[in-house]
Amino acid sequence: MKGLALLAAFLAVQNAVAATMAGARPIENLPRAHATHEKATSEPYDYIIVGGGLAGCLLAERLSQNGSKRILVLEAGRADYNSLKIRIPAGILRLFKSEYDWQYESGGEPNCEGRNIYLQRGFVLGGSSCTNVCLHHRGSAQDYDDWKVPGWTAADVLPVFKASQKDTTGASAEYHGTGGEWTMSHVRYQNPLSKQFIRVGKAAGLGVNTDFNNWSKPQTGVGRFHVSETNGERCSGATAFLSKAINRKNVVIQTGCMARRIDFESKTAKGVTYNLMGDDTCKNFEASLKPGGEVLVTSGAIASPQLLMCSGIGPAEHLESHGIPVVHDNPNVGLNLQDHPAAVVSFRTPKKGVSVTSKLRLFGKTNPIPVLQWLIFKRGLLTSTGCDHGGFVRTTAAKTNQPDLQLRFLAAKALGPDGMTTFTQLRSSKSHEDGYSIQSIACRARSQGRVRLASSNTMVKPSIEAGYFSDPNDLATLREGIKLGRQLCNHPE
Repeated sequence: MKGLALLAAFLAVQNAVAATMAGARPIENLPRAHATHEKATSEPYDYIIVGGGLAGCLLAERLSQNGSKRILVLEAGRADYNSLKIRIPAGILRLFKSEYDWQYESGGEPNCEGRNIYLQRGFVLGGSSCTNVCLHHRGSAQDYDDWKVPGWTAADVLPVFKASQKDTTGASAEYHGTGGEWTMSHVRYQNPLSKQFIRVGKAAGLGVNTDFNNWSKPQTGVGRFHVSETNGERCSGATAFLSKAINRKNVVIQTGCMARRIDFESKTAKGVTYNLMGDDTCKNFEASLKPGGEVLVTSGAIASPQLLMCSGIGPAEHLESHGIPVVHDNPNVGLNLQDHPAAVVSFRTPKKGVSVTSKLRLFGKTNPIPVLQWLIFKRGLLTSTGCDHGGFVRTTAAKTNQPDLQLRFLAAKALGPDGMTTFTQLRSSKSHEDGYSIQSIACRARSQGRVRLASSNTMVKPSIEAGYFSDPNDLATLREGIKLGRQLCNHPE
């Protein structure tokens, strides 16, 4: 019987891995769905949280703890954050450009040969914490102090970080907490090539760093990145925080809901109007606030400014061009968008069967051994997203005393010049030659872009101008990263 159960579990993993892009699923029983949302919007709320990503999950849990506040969470994406594809860290190979992804793209980037750049964003409760590579980086103390914003210094934010953290690595108690929900661990798998990368980095004089989140020392060096995993499974905002609030009587969570606008009376928010994804009737539902209630916009770097502008908050001339009544003229809404440009160097290795891509395949099919290792022991290479070894370097292009370059080592040969291409193409590759790669990332990018509306309808994706390399210093950093990556990959060690 145990063998049959394992076989069934293996087939479930296979089915999850084989799922294809579905987008917004059709609503099977529309009258029932309408009745559910009419009931949900029949009484006012103290807080309406728009966006069920990591920030929304944390706020829902914290604000609902004492039971006195009524909270509504509206998420456009899916509810199944416990899908095997999400729980298994290596399932990330099936998450990019899937039904769990908004699949945004920037417009033709002038400094990238006019290419549109794919931007992955999580389309599920937990948001991008369900679809990212699980790396746990909180930046340096200087990052916060340089903002010079009262209440947001390193001394202010560190206790908050520690309160929500559950460190399982034995790291310094001065900078890490153990009583929170957000689990930080080391990945339960190390490829031999990843171990060799650390030895090579040390031999090349980069130094070794055992904790990139310890603010008592520089961030530089190579080592193992901390990951957001619990016993070999992905730890997301939904599993860590929202799961605690989901059954509380004062919390209502609705998925498949596209917020159309924040409703205002003068300049005071009174509620949120939303539609259901997949509802061709476009029926509006209006969630209202109690007196003194608040709308909390936690929809991420792209959807948050889009919603604000569709609600009348943003640059007046731009809003008027889309026929949107101006509630508040703020030219900064949608500006200061920053992303981290990256480039990859990749090499073949004559040693056969050493790369993670070789270990994942058996005769052109999914190798059942790693799957069974994860199902039974929650160990093995499926506990890794592939890039959990790397480092931080201050190159000659740096303009401050902080590292400007992050290195991510992958025990696999890349399929393209950027990491996203490899992740999206690898799943359809039946065989893959052995090799290794280093992704260079301008981790403190200076270039800025913006988000602008393509329509007054939030169902239409906004126009994204990422602005990559608008500051030439970012290109200088990547150029140094490519040089260093080649040097490390060709190192005699």
